[in-house]
Amino acid sequence: MSKKSFKDKMGRYRTKSLFWEMRDTSLSLKGIEIMAPIWCMKDYDLVKGNKTYPSLKNIYMSWDHVPGFEYEFAMATLGSWDHWLKLCNDTTPQIKDMIQGWRDELDIKLKAVGIKAIIASSLDNDAKGLQASKYLVEKGYAVKKAGRPSRDEIERELKIDARAAKQQQIDMDRIGLKIIKGDK
Repeated sequence: MSKKSFKDKMGRYRTKSLFWEMRDTSLSLKGIEIMAPIWCMKDYDLVKGNKTYPSLKNIYMSWDHVPGFEYEFAMATLGSWDHWLKLCNDTTPQIKDMIQGWRDELDIKLKAVGIKAIIASSLDNDAKGLQASKYLVEKGYAVKKAGRPSRDEIERELKIDARAAKQQQIDMDRIGLKIIKGDK
């Protein structure tokens, strides 16, 4: 793909016209030449006739990057960081929302991968494993809301703690352990 296909005839970065779903077919009906779309906005590659429009979302999600820091992706797909910023800040709600959705999904994906690594570390019988276990037990990954927890949240935590205590007691009975309280 040449860099020229990323700009219109006036040298402006293309945004909506990059996507099959956003192409303006009314212009071609008026005899105005429109630039061919490059990608689609779908979760899968779109095949129309003998032409395939790759899913830009799939391309985005295949890169190892942090949401908001997509420099290498931008350079590889658009050839320009400025063009990526133009696309991200496009006034068209569909494009802006689409990119924000990709960022949110990638953020969740990265967090899930990280938490899985912490879970694996928690199985180690060392200080690192202890810290990882502590992080998981204290739900360090959970988004903390400011202020006092709601009544529902408190009840839910109490139920979880009660189930955990019950399971602990079942496990202790199964292996024959007893808690002995000493006199003071």
